[in-house]
Amino acid sequence: MASGVDGGRGCRPSRDFLRHIANRVIAEYAHKLPATTVEDIRKRLSSAEDKFKFSIYGGDPARLLDYFESEEWAGLVDYAKNTHSEEVLLQILKRLAEEYGDECPDVASRALEEAERIAREGGKVGREELSVERIVRKLKLMGYKIDVEGSKIVIDEGIVKVEMRVEEEAIRYVIHREGVARSLDGVLAKLERIREI
Repeated sequence: MASGVDGGRGCRPSRDFLRHIANRVIAEYAHKLPATTVEDIRKRLSSAEDKFKFSIYGGDPARLLDYFESEEWAGLVDYAKNTHSEEVLLQILKRLAEEYGDECPDVASRALEEAERIAREGGKVGREELSVERIVRKLKLMGYKIDVEGSKIVIDEGIVKVEMRVEEEAIRYVIHREGVARSLDGVLAKLERIREI
């Protein structure tokens, strides 16, 4: 693991990755992306900081190297590709490289490598094999109660119902949400929230 890189002694940046770099980039994109996407990216980075302890406040910023090798980082990259928010990650990585260039060169270099890889791959999401059987198995492992009707997979969680079909290299889905409102404005307010997703 990279955290052994001289215990972080050669990595003493003055700016914190999450607070001074990532959160500021995320704030710049807040008006360009759905609120749920922005919040999910922020939560994933915060969770990673808790796990990898790469904060300058009592942690070891060199542990960002461990984070970039982790399943958590790979998951965030795939999430960004799926939500067309890769530009946020690219900007975070570029700013990280700029800020850490002199004070933490190993992390800066790795950040640039990740930015180049994400830019090179473009919208190519880490492809998983898409088959009804594989999706059913994965959903069952995650604890969902499902029904299979031919090539259609249905998850019924009471107020939310999801119908999925595997088509070539994609999953076509419809999400139904049931609710009650006392006025048309109430229904329209819910519709606006759903449209943000």
